[in-house]
Amino acid sequence: MEKQKIFENVWIRALAIFFALTLFFTLCYFLKGILISLFLAFTVAYIFDPLVDFISRRRLVFSQKCIPRGLAVAILLTTLSLVMGGLLTYTVPKTVTGIQRVGTKLKEQYPKYQVKAEKIIEEYGDTEVGIFLKSKLQIQTTKEEEIKEGKPQKQEVKKVTTKGSVDTKYSIPEPVFKMKKYVPQALDFVLGIVKNIFYSTFGFFGIVMNVVVFGVVMVYLLKDFDENISRGKELLPVSKREKVSGIINKIDENLKAFFRGQMTVCAILSIIYGIGLTSIGVPMSFLLAFVGGFGNMIPYIGITLGLIPALLLTFIQYQDISHILLVGMVFGIGQFLEGTIITPKIVGDKLGLHPVAIILAILICSQILGFLGLLLAVPIASIVKVLIDEAIVKYKETKLFKES
Repeated sequence: MEKQKIFENVWIRALAIFFALTLFFTLCYFLKGILISLFLAFTVAYIFDPLVDFISRRRLVFSQKCIPRGLAVAILLTTLSLVMGGLLTYTVPKTVTGIQRVGTKLKEQYPKYQVKAEKIIEEYGDTEVGIFLKSKLQIQTTKEEEIKEGKPQKQEVKKVTTKGSVDTKYSIPEPVFKMKKYVPQALDFVLGIVKNIFYSTFGFFGIVMNVVVFGVVMVYLLKDFDENISRGKELLPVSKREKVSGIINKIDENLKAFFRGQMTVCAILSIIYGIGLTSIGVPMSFLLAFVGGFGNMIPYIGITLGLIPALLLTFIQYQDISHILLVGMVFGIGQFLEGTIITPKIVGDKLGLHPVAIILAILICSQILGFLGLLLAVPIASIVKVLIDEAIVKYKETKLFKES
């Protein structure tokens, strides 16, 4: 009875929940390698589960039975593999051609750049810019040439004295004596190679294991996704089942609005960028359009991933302002249509996240989960928003709020 009275206290329960969450997130941090693979597998299974449901509802040819769910998963994975193979077959040759075009143009323009670099070195030879250009272009100033020409004579004198001293004092051949001072460097080099091989080997095995875990868990989740969800709901307390199911349904609606809507938005943006960049004649336009369009899955990142490389490649190819302005116009039109028409019509305002909340979610999730955190920042933020809204409603029902 006393324990029940203790846990009836709101602050005691809040403190217990806080410590439980702290312990949970600490374990997640130390096991984040495998948990990221599991979390990513669940996310992919959640996204493609409606497609598996759609395929499994189709009937077999010459039979009244529906397609088994395992066969539906196999059909989906085969279709995705064929689509990805087709995209790579089209993209790789185009990308290689674009790289060759850019490389040829750079080779043609290199003498011009070298003349400009020499002028900068003459003006700012002692600054960091001048030293950097000299190291990259292997350009020497007049002073350096004079110093270099004066060095061999001193070295020859030094060689003579060294030879004499070596022959008289140590009776060691000169080449062997010279190699002696390079032994520590050679040992460091060999140890560095061994260390890199060791770490890269175990790192490679870790990557392979994560990929295997991801693939196996994703296939099993896709096959039994609906059953696992129903079993999870059965484990909920009967008194709280309806309330928790309502919260899960809200989270499900938000995530569906984001994933399916955002994929459609990214595909439309890729088409807009692809048409615009191809008409301008930008090298690797298909790849840039794909990166810029689907990079929009991470808010405020897609425009950067697509625009900056497009501007650089356009400048290398044409070296005029008009083509650069046209590239900026293509991305500007795409972003304007995305913000005013495409996203409001397809995604709508179901997420209801403030831009500041999105930026904070991206920063926090990227710090914790790395690149995967960038991809999942907005979905996680939408889940947190639903939970915070429910917590606020619950708080307003407490005596503490009503009394205040």
